[in-house]
Amino acid sequence: MIKAKESLRRQFPKLGHSALITLVILLCLIGGTLVLRRQEVGALRQEIRHREGIILQNPAKETASDPWLMDDLLLVMDECVRMFREENLAVRSYHLEGIFEEANPSFLHFALIRLQVQGTWSGIERGLSHIEGMSEGGIYVEEAVLEKNEGKILLKIFFFEPDNLS
Repeated sequence: MIKAKESLRRQFPKLGHSALITLVILLCLIGGTLVLRRQEVGALRQEIRHREGIILQNPAKETASDPWLMDDLLLVMDECVRMFREENLAVRSYHLEGIFEEANPSFLHFALIRLQVQGTWSGIERGLSHIEGMSEGGIYVEEAVLEKNEGKILLKIFFFEPDNLS
């Protein structure tokens, strides 16, 4: 029995050292993982600060790339009519001729609006140039037929800025 106790005492220090070494290795692995995660979080925070700085420097560019919805289209149509009226033109009628969607039907790609405007040609031209220069971007004159003291205009409103208009 004494021999059994001595052999157990000799084995326990070996087992104690093995357990201690295993525990140290495990703690080193956990610590290393935590250090790597902290570095990743720091890099993500730095990227967020960088992107926030870009957005603050160029707010119009960032908001122009956001997809528009149907409510935005109605606001743009009203804004176009308002700009013509500012040029002392009478908007006789306007209607939505078509809406074109991409693969996701909740986001619009572009829409066509047909307007019948009454007034001078110079007023119509000034109104069209104001509309094309709107800060909302993406509004182009697709077709303009000018007759005596009136015009029929087809506006193409892009909700995503086209890469190439040709």
